[in-house]
Amino acid sequence: MHSSLESNTLGANVWDYDLVLEKIGYGKTQWVLLLVSGLLTITSVAAQQAMSIIVIASQCEFETTQAEKGVMMAASVTGIFLSTYIWGYISDDIGRRRVLLYGNFASNALQFVLMFVTSVWLFNIINLLVGISVGAVSAALYAYLSEFNIPRHRAVAINYSTMFVSVTAIYVPATAWLVLSSNWAITLGDFVFRPWRLLLLVSLLPGFIGGLILLYYPESPKLLLSQEKNNEAKEAVAWISKFNRGKSIHQVLNCDEFTLKSEDPVGENLLAESQGCGILSKICRATIPLFHKPHGFNFILCNLALFGMFFGSNGMQLWFPEIVNRSSGAENNSSTVCEILSVPVEQPNVTETLNCTDTISSKTYIDNLIVGFAFLIGFSIQGLILNPLGRKNVLLAALAVATLSGVLLHFMESPTGVLVLFCLYILLPGLSISIMIGAIVDLVPTHLRSKAVSFCMSLGRLGIIAATNLMGVMLQPYCNTTFAMFTCTLIVCIVIVHYLPIRNSA
Repeated sequence: MHSSLESNTLGANVWDYDLVLEKIGYGKTQWVLLLVSGLLTITSVAAQQAMSIIVIASQCEFETTQAEKGVMMAASVTGIFLSTYIWGYISDDIGRRRVLLYGNFASNALQFVLMFVTSVWLFNIINLLVGISVGAVSAALYAYLSEFNIPRHRAVAINYSTMFVSVTAIYVPATAWLVLSSNWAITLGDFVFRPWRLLLLVSLLPGFIGGLILLYYPESPKLLLSQEKNNEAKEAVAWISKFNRGKSIHQVLNCDEFTLKSEDPVGENLLAESQGCGILSKICRATIPLFHKPHGFNFILCNLALFGMFFGSNGMQLWFPEIVNRSSGAENNSSTVCEILSVPVEQPNVTETLNCTDTISSKTYIDNLIVGFAFLIGFSIQGLILNPLGRKNVLLAALAVATLSGVLLHFMESPTGVLVLFCLYILLPGLSISIMIGAIVDLVPTHLRSKAVSFCMSLGRLGIIAATNLMGVMLQPYCNTTFAMFTCTLIVCIVIVHYLPIRNSA
């Protein structure tokens, strides 16, 4: 049996875009774009994860309390939460490539400015703007990447691009260890440039390099066709052919003239004759069908489950460096995590600056590197067991083991045991997020899938914001209660997943 992409059935001079890609073949365009998407992903995720180390390294300079650290970690995530859904719609209007470039370079510039900010609240405001810019990258990246691949390659390309999230979980502690291991300072008048500020530069570099490479790429031909920009789409296809094969598109298709088949329109143009509230009202109208029967109730349950998974995994992961750093300084290694954290920490004080310490132990970096490698291994194992065991079974098992790990953390005294339990507590709900997104795609109609995923991811990030601020306020005075709340959230996720009609085979 031949694939529908193997022959042209539209006529001598009319070609389907996916068939043209098939004729050109998989090559440098796709490989380099996969690398670019990985570099953009590293910077996007590092903008959030690096804060978990920066809040420790900057606590004496900014004189931050535990609650203020929570705000610092939540600032960029808040920006992503507020902007991603809107950026997704805008990318359909002005182009995915343009949104990616604007968002990436804007976030790079703002992160560079952050290196020189001396006020913690100005730092948080600019970091919020970083998150809004990063939201543009999150919204447009996967659509842009998938539209340069034929249908059977798209899921694989997105999967490998997603794996760069786990690469970031290794990149951030590794580079932080390298940068922060030396104690130096450059004084410029009243301003002191310390190593933690350089960490911001290290975090933005992958995205900056990826953005420079992306400048050479055209807009997605598929999007151009949906906007009836056929000539521009033909030029983009010609560029792909030249880059992949070193041949003109006419040579590849063996014809002098050709026309690309039009794609379905992307939908309502949000920016046309609309401003401010008009754009928001259009987005609201387009979102309402997600909550209609027959999929509305299941969609709400999916949102609650994803909120809980982000709350438990990402919220705990952002505070993990602080928890490990506090625990590594404990004199008694035979204590539970909460017994160690319950010991009052010296808060930075203007009159007692010498009492403040911003030292980060090597164990903090090592343990976070272990979590990063665990994510990388976990993604690989998950890909192998999903089909044989079924998505729902894998989800329930992962959440059950994570819940058990959360319960045991109240009693475990062995440092190695605590590390293993934390790995499972952070890793398993994190891996479950990607499975839930796949389930959401199955539960809603095709024309609503992109909106559904964007909406759920945005609400998931609200879970991160809630978790980081909650831990900032509650972790030290009510440690056991805080861990119990996170564990109960996972139990709720188990109940929701149990009742969701998730197919047990992919």
